[in-house]
Amino acid sequence: MKRDEFLKTMAAAVPAAAVVPDFSRLAEPELGKVRITDVKFMRIQIDRGHVMPLVKIETDAGVYGIGECHHDVTGLGAKDVVLNAFNQILVKQDPFDIARLTQLMKWRVSYLGGNGGVGMHAVTGCEVALWDLTGKLLNMPLRKILGGGCYTDRVRAYLTDQPRNMLDPASCREWVDYVNQSVQKWTAAKPFRISSRPGGSELNRRLSHSELETNIRAYSNLREAAGNEFEIIVHCHWEFGFFDALSFAHALEPIRPWWIEDPMPINYVDTWAKLTAASPIPILCGENLYTLYDFLPFITNQAVHMVEIDISMTGGLLEAKKIAELANTYYLPVATHNVMGPIATIASANCAATMLDFIGHESYDYKKGAHAGWDSLIEYDREMIKDGYIQLSDKPGLGLDLNKEVAMKYLVEGEKWWG
Repeated sequence: MKRDEFLKTMAAAVPAAAVVPDFSRLAEPELGKVRITDVKFMRIQIDRGHVMPLVKIETDAGVYGIGECHHDVTGLGAKDVVLNAFNQILVKQDPFDIARLTQLMKWRVSYLGGNGGVGMHAVTGCEVALWDLTGKLLNMPLRKILGGGCYTDRVRAYLTDQPRNMLDPASCREWVDYVNQSVQKWTAAKPFRISSRPGGSELNRRLSHSELETNIRAYSNLREAAGNEFEIIVHCHWEFGFFDALSFAHALEPIRPWWIEDPMPINYVDTWAKLTAASPIPILCGENLYTLYDFLPFITNQAVHMVEIDISMTGGLLEAKKIAELANTYYLPVATHNVMGPIATIASANCAATMLDFIGHESYDYKKGAHAGWDSLIEYDREMIKDGYIQLSDKPGLGLDLNKEVAMKYLVEGEKWWG
């Protein structure tokens, strides 16, 4: 069936504003009418940022979907998996069979690190492309067809950034002024803790007295400059043991952080539950966890106060939904970790919009600094981040397309436009 004919049929059958409680029932009349014809891949790198591995899934209806895999060092890992393992799984298949096709892809890469790593990055990018594709085929925004629809049309964002010098009150005020005046108008941010161990020369899990004093002074300066309503996240990187993490949490209590992120190493041990029970401020983890099974012990043992899902690497939007629903069963709020480009960010935000008790979505500053201009990679019908929220389009699927001119400019050496 040709694209124009297909969309005309769908427009008559499915009002754009329809509520969709059951995706499979909506898709049922069209099953078997569209087939996947090709899976393509290319790598983009804007300036010195990390590589963005992009997937495109084409159909015989002339409609395609795009997705972004979580990055590895070069993006070649995901490229190998997508082109040499997933192409033969997806071609000739019905794109509406998202759950089945995703499971087949997960089985195919089970020997590439089990439930994590490059294989799962590739699964997620393809699953997102399938959702973008089916949203376009149904003429509906992704968030409206994902797991019963959405709670919101915009998702609160938090900025991963910090003042040039958090130990300088003037620098903190300058940074807050920029945040308040920017069109993005962030209402929350995640600065990285200050470390006195340059280069990681001391590989231990201790927090020295001087480090503790330095960090408290830095975060106190930021709280003073930003005011009480601005949410501050304390960004750790899995480096402390129990006692030092707990000491840090107690010292941070007057600053009232939104949460302290990943204060201990990533794997689950009972010490996480011990820390959470004793901490006066919220404890969060999740950026290095993949599927539901990674999150399971943290949630069921109440070993954190909230979880953070990196939707771009977790194995797909449906997998992220499962994690969020389990967390909600234990009354745990959900946030997202996100260090990817604009395609993965919009896909992640669409998924976040369908989660109950979702509190914050990580994003880069696309107007200034190292990631300025990254949003130019996509054609989007509105400001991507405005007034502290990621704005979601009402267009079908992800509501975006690639800006070919920008993509061609930043192709990784040796890459071609969609291969």
